[in-house]
Formats: sequence, C-alpha cells, structure tokens
Amino acid sequence: MTADDPLNQLGILLTELRLRSGWNVNELVVRCTPLGRTVISNALNARKGRKVPSAGTVVRICRALGADSAPLLELLRQAKEDHRTPLPGPRAEDRSRQFTREPDEAAEGPVGITGLFNPLRRENLERAVQWALESAPPVSLASFPEAPVDGLYALYYTGPYPLYRPVASSACDVPVYVGMARPGWSSRSQTGRPGVMNRRMRVFERSIEFVDDLEVQDFQVRYLPVEEIWMDGPERLMIGDHRPVWNVVVHGFGTHLQGLSRNSSPRTLWDELHPGRPYAQRQAAAKSSRAELEHAVRQHFARSAEA
Repeated sequence: MTADDPLNQLGILLTELRLRSGWNVNELVVRCTPLGRTVISNALNARKGRKVPSAGTVVRICRALGADSAPLLELLRQAKEDHRTPLPGPRAEDRSRQFTREPDEAAEGPVGITGLFNPLRRENLERAVQWALESAPPVSLASFPEAPVDGLYALYYTGPYPLYRPVASSACDVPVYVGMARPGWSSRSQTGRPGVMNRRMRVFERSIEFVDDLEVQDFQVRYLPVEEIWMDGPERLMIGDHRPVWNVVVHGFGTHLQGLSRNSSPRTLWDELHPGRPYAQRQAAAKSSRAELEHAVRQHFARSAEA
C-alpha cells in the first residue's frame, strides 16, 4: 500500500469524513440505505487488493456525510485506470436485493426480506445469465475469437477520449454498448447459421476504424454464448442497470445499412457524434448537432454518477 495509491487515498478520505461527522459505521449504514454494511465497509477500507467501490456508492456516502463527492470521484477514476488495481467482482452492490421473491402475505416486513425465494423464477434465471455475462473475462475487440458463437455481449471503452472518461476503465465495469447476436437464418434451409456475434464484432471493428476520435485497441468485449431463449431478458436487465451511453443516448452504432435507399434518411446520432463511416457521410445531418450530443452524453454520465 503506497501513499500515492488513489484507492487508498479514497478510503482514507471517506474514513476521515465519517470520523468528522461523529457517526460510527452502523449510523452511516442507516443513513446510506439501501447500501449494505459490507458495501460501505469496503469503501471505507478501500486499498489495493480489495474491491473498487462503485461511483454510486461513493456519491451516496458523500451525500449522507454532507461532503462534495467530486474529489473522491476523481480518485475513483484514477484507481480504475491504474493497471495495478485488481479487477473488481461483477458488481460491488449487494446483488441479493435484485432477486425477485414470492409474496408472503402472512409475514410482516418488506417482501424482499420475508418473501420465499424461488431460484427457478424467470426473473431470477435472467439475472443469473446477466451476471454470468458481467463475470466473463474481457477480450480485445481487435482479437475477438474466430470460433463461431452467438449470445450476449457488452462493449467497454478503455481509451483516453475525454467524452467517455467517466466510464473508461481497464476494469470494464460500465459498458458503452450492450447487444445480442441471434443465429442467422437461411431462407433455403430454414435453419440457424451460427457465428453471428463474430461477424458483428468485425462490423463493429470496421465502424470504429472509420472514425477519427476512437481507436479499436481501446475497446474490450465481454461475451456469453447462450441459448436464444435467454437473450432478450438479460439484455434488458443489462441496459436497465448500466444505461450504456450508445444504447440510451447516442443511438445508431449497431445500425445496418440496407441498400442505397437509406442515403436520403438522416445520419444516426452515433454517426453525427463520431463521423467517418462512408455511407453516413452521404446522408443528411442528424436532428441533433455534435455539440448537442456531447452535452447530452455529459449530462447522462453526471446523472448516472448521482444515481
């Protein structure tokens, strides 16, 4: 543990703020509901070898202590970019809160505590698939495996582009884009052709190569081969939990051009923000300007940090 370790500095500052408030850890836990004691304790004792707290955790603790979270979020960003910082688990928060339980009308108290847990309930099975994807080791987009696979994927940015700094991290914890790759269907055989995800990654790679402000080597992919029946629900959960910027703010990264007839339609928001794809250059301007889109992205990240 070194003095210049940003993760260690973060833990020290959070502990100093708690001591200054006069609260013990139990009192802080009460004021930081719904964060659990383990999550708060991990943040207060942050250092090398421990889990990296999420931005939401740091913001909630600072808010409870009446402190400015900006300096601590900067330390958190530095810690995530530090290659010496161990990769965290799939999520720092208490995931049991996201499970669905059967209602227990006879019991008193919150259903989330007293309800009967059914591991075979659809929502819980979908959560398991989502967490399997988040736990998959990231691989470089530029060297995505050649073996044909289909399933779910999440794209992460790790580069220096300033606009995406709030989510850029070698830890690959906040995706910029989430999607699914279903088996392609042949009109002749009426059977699925495997390997859609591999072809899609090659298309994504070429799209990024065309633009000037992004580099292919700065993107990592988590992917999970899974049956088609388990794609839709987990994809919705991933998008709902992480709000990937290319899914919810800047649409159009995964757009497929269908013939030249689309040249008369406006560019996608993604192509307006990241110009360079050849077919997009022949299209009319998008409804939002590049400056407006950059502002929308910054607002999105600011809201996510406060959530």
